[in-house]
Amino acid sequence: MKNLETKNLKIRKFKIEDAKDVYENLATEKELADCLDYNVHRNIQETEKILFSYIKEYEMGEFVWALEEKSTKSVIGIIKAQEMSRENKCCKIKFEVGAKWRKSDYMEEALKKVLNYLLDEEGFNIVISNFYDGNEEITKKKETILKNVGMTKEACLRSRKINVESGKTENKIIYSITKEEIA
Repeated sequence: MKNLETKNLKIRKFKIEDAKDVYENLATEKELADCLDYNVHRNIQETEKILFSYIKEYEMGEFVWALEEKSTKSVIGIIKAQEMSRENKCCKIKFEVGAKWRKSDYMEEALKKVLNYLLDEEGFNIVISNFYDGNEEITKKKETILKNVGMTKEACLRSRKINVESGKTENKIIYSITKEEIA
């Protein structure tokens, strides 16, 4: 995994010193947790544990990028490639950006760079992204981002999760892009 860069962002490996930014900008957002299926962090120590695990993952060849806003030097988002299969040349990506930056084009900017890297340099043939649609605002934003970076909606898997708090069912939305489709 290599560090990447765009006009506004450094797309780099996490450091333990990022814990405060990650905790404040990402890990405590209930809407993101519901959409991406993780638990909100109760304290900064939980965030530090996650960052330690990301740092360990680098040693195993895993790809987890921090999105650092160049102007503020603050970590505002994350992109993680997971379930990578070199044999089948596919992987999944998850991504999130803090609420203050959702109206910016930062995530599209970062995803385009990461998708190009995964498909052109790392040799994957397809990259998949999936998420749950429990939050209408985040779902719309994610779908817009994924379409804008060239991904195609493949499926809506109905009623794949029950939201613990609301008791309502949520659908799993799946997008993908192939090497041939990358711009």
